[in-house]
Amino acid sequence: MGKTLALIIGLPVIAIGAAAGYVTYQNVERYDALSQQSLQQLNQALMPQGISVRLEEVERGFLGANREELYHFRLLGEEPTDLFSIRQHVSIEPYRASGTFVVDSQLGLAGVLLQQLPELAAGQQGEWWLKGNEERIYARYQTGAVNMPLPDGSTLSVAPLILQTETATDAAAKGKATLSMASASLTGSAQGDARLNRFELDIASHLRNGSPFIDKASYRIGDLSVSSPQLKVKLQGLVSEQAALVDRGVLASLTTLKVSNLRVSSADKDLSVDTSRLSLYLDGINWQAYQQLLVNAQNSTDEAAATSELLKGAGNVLASGASVTLETLETAFIFNDLSPAGMGASGDIKLHGKVIMAAGDAASLQQDFRTRLNGELQVNLSRSLMQSPLAEHFVSLLDAGMLEDQDGRLTSRLILNQGELSANGISVGF
Repeated sequence: MGKTLALIIGLPVIAIGAAAGYVTYQNVERYDALSQQSLQQLNQALMPQGISVRLEEVERGFLGANREELYHFRLLGEEPTDLFSIRQHVSIEPYRASGTFVVDSQLGLAGVLLQQLPELAAGQQGEWWLKGNEERIYARYQTGAVNMPLPDGSTLSVAPLILQTETATDAAAKGKATLSMASASLTGSAQGDARLNRFELDIASHLRNGSPFIDKASYRIGDLSVSSPQLKVKLQGLVSEQAALVDRGVLASLTTLKVSNLRVSSADKDLSVDTSRLSLYLDGINWQAYQQLLVNAQNSTDEAAATSELLKGAGNVLASGASVTLETLETAFIFNDLSPAGMGASGDIKLHGKVIMAAGDAASLQQDFRTRLNGELQVNLSRSLMQSPLAEHFVSLLDAGMLEDQDGRLTSRLILNQGELSANGISVGF
């Protein structure tokens, strides 16, 4: 009876173990397929930048369910250079695969840097995991914190740099990534101090024809300050966002920028810029030609060849026409000149407009560039700028009719017609 009971209890255990082994084997095959697919896509994306990635399997155990791998990143060219290597330990379980990884401190140029900053290397923590039911890969990596005295008596302090990613495992590979750092500073230097607080970069992307395409990107800086004996700069609340879309072979993108405050001061001058905004929309770019331009320029043998490829490729990119829309540019500032004969200024500036490049022959872009341009720019300035070092110029523009005084504001309408520029209907040579 005891043996029968043991068999009844044991059979399900053996069955579960066998099923787990089968699922693990399936996961091993799936992991192998995913890693090879990812490696191929990574090489395809990095090859235009002259970088290749190679996978080296150091060790494999338990039917491949446990393994140690090295990914080597190399800069190609006449003198190939090893950039860095990522060492990871992988564990493949039923319904889940996971791994831990670090940048190897003994290999490549990054290894040389990490040896100079041992705290950065010692505090590395990297992990990723793949859940079969979610079809997504999650990853997190952070460096160590650095607090290091430098030979000149200054101190470099850097908080951990943290990278978090989430990527789908299907063909589109939609994903998002966040790179952040709480603070960084260089203090005690004879040249001055520098401090950065709260940096964050967010990216949303997918694979388009096998190559990464960034759908959205944004970065934020809480505040950045630089203080030297000659100059002091403080930037607060910088936020930039960009969104891009390819529709029927045409690239369009929208870029916005906002700065809460910027202050620049020296011994006798002080500039304070209040909340400023910029919104720029680009449309009509031939996506295929733009991609080819980047590849050709990257593969050029020298700077002259790269410049030639850029000029030639630009004609193809703009052959079907394009447009740039300045949706808004707004800023307000106060400038103080504290020198004996100095004169300050304060006011605000508002601009919006659009420039269109007409379609034309790709080979004659340089010759026809101006004549293919048409556009309009609305200029709106505060009248307080009349009391500034530029007062004489404003008076001249008012007298010429290129600038008008309307309701306490200085305004102008700039028109660009086939390369000919006018301001309030008056021709302007340029």
